[in-house]
Amino acid sequence: MTFPRRMAVLPRHLNPLAQPLLRRLPPFAVLHHRGRRSGRSYDTPVQAYPTPDGWVVGLAYDHNSAWVLNLLAAGGGEMTRAGRRYRITQPRRVGREARELLPVWASLLMRVVGIEDFLQFDATPLEDRR
Repeated sequence: MTFPRRMAVLPRHLNPLAQPLLRRLPPFAVLHHRGRRSGRSYDTPVQAYPTPDGWVVGLAYDHNSAWVLNLLAAGGGEMTRAGRRYRITQPRRVGREARELLPVWASLLMRVVGIEDFLQFDATPLEDRR
């Protein structure tokens, strides 16, 4: 189960206001990706959790959201989390078994709201660009 698609309009309006905070406040992160057709740059706020096998993001609205398809088509992108920038590689869809990799509270939250689809990926820190 995922959230009703009509609820996706809320983040579209709230995300631009919240992004500066979400880049620095774990478990929130901002995924940076390019449109697979347009080539345009996009920033998508998510909750990203580190795991022994990389990082996991719950797919709350749709397992075929544009940002998911963009990362899969490009084979990666970038992520900003807790003020650090990472290179995303090897994005892959995984099922509800990914909940076992999450912190207990996050796993419970995903179970309660019915999130069963996840994106897992590897991420390595990028050099500081100062």
